[in-house]
Amino acid sequence: MPKPKYILTATSRTGKPVNLITGKPTDSINVYDDADLQRRLAAAENDPRDLHVTVEEIRR
Repeated sequence: MPKPKYILTATSRTGKPVNLITGKPTDSINVYDDADLQRRLAAAENDPRDLHVTVEEIRR
């Protein structure tokens, strides 16, 4: 199984849920490659919840 390269955390500036299970306005996800990271960042730019996104590179 591949290891994640990044942890992407998104927080809604509007307070709307980002985590659909818990209903919290913040959620994190493992990202496994650069192409997936770019897709997720592009999607976050157009998200109506006005997301604040941070990306942490996982050092091995």
